[in-house]
Amino acid sequence: MGCARAGKTRVARAVRAGGDVATGGEYVEQLRVEREHRDDVVVVLVSGELDSTTEPRLREELTAAFAGAAVSGVPVVVDLTGVGFFASVGMALLVEHHRLGVRRGTPLRVVAPARSPLRALRAAQLDQVLDLYPDLPSALA
Repeated sequence: MGCARAGKTRVARAVRAGGDVATGGEYVEQLRVEREHRDDVVVVLVSGELDSTTEPRLREELTAAFAGAAVSGVPVVVDLTGVGFFASVGMALLVEHHRLGVRRGTPLRVVAPARSPLRALRAAQLDQVLDLYPDLPSALA
């Protein structure tokens, strides 16, 4: 079911728990989040669309990442390279975990190449608050 408006077609979507989207009876992952423990850092790789329906999935992984990082005393790196849509709820989540990291002594590093997430973070002047990196190797150095 879709409706035409201003030359665009809007497709009805239903979101399942975990950020999966149903389009035409088929479920497609809307946000993918992977957590890796490396020697001296916890890396959270994010791809897809980050909005209010997918935010709980990232929140869950960031909470686990910070718990693991606190135990081993290492920083958390969030890689937004694969994020195509980045809503304000994503910015709020990063600020929340940045503050948590400051309180716990666990640095948060954010990989935001010159795309949607970086533009949004700069527009909100969060580039002055968060530690931003252009790519993952820079954040790991």
